[in-house]
Amino acid sequence: MTDPIEQAPVQEPVPATLSYSSPPALMTAVVLSIVLLASSMFGWWALGADIRAQVTWPQAATLLFFVFLMIAIMLSIGYSRLWAADGVVTVRNGPFLRRYGVADIAGVRLRPGDAWSSLLIKQDGALKRRPVLAIQFLEGEGGKRKIVDLRKWLKANGATSAGFTAADAD
Repeated sequence: MTDPIEQAPVQEPVPATLSYSSPPALMTAVVLSIVLLASSMFGWWALGADIRAQVTWPQAATLLFFVFLMIAIMLSIGYSRLWAADGVVTVRNGPFLRRYGVADIAGVRLRPGDAWSSLLIKQDGALKRRPVLAIQFLEGEGGKRKIVDLRKWLKANGATSAGFTAADAD
């Protein structure tokens, strides 16, 4: 007969910090950036030498500026991250950086049909959903595991949804 204590599932300790990014989002951003750059170079070559010779340097610089701007936007979205440490959850979605104290967070959700997860933030007596592009439904089991770990971390650090229901989230 085995000891019942040995059969009890071992609970993993909650890590002090969490850091997540989305590999599918980064891969998509990199591939689309390469496609945009290659298409732009092919389009420039396809214009022909006669037309390229008529383009002034300010016109070419403007075209390059917009191509690089679109690449920068795509890569910034691909590099979206979430950090959780010291009672603060920091979310970078593209160029936007937001910090939320654990006391302001009621939970995190990733429902079937949602492209990415959302933090439920307590604001003015209601719950507001704030996107977290670093955890995406496309990740499958990896995304679900991130949600479970983030929920454990939030609970261990004092986050509570007391006084709110799921219907309160907009």
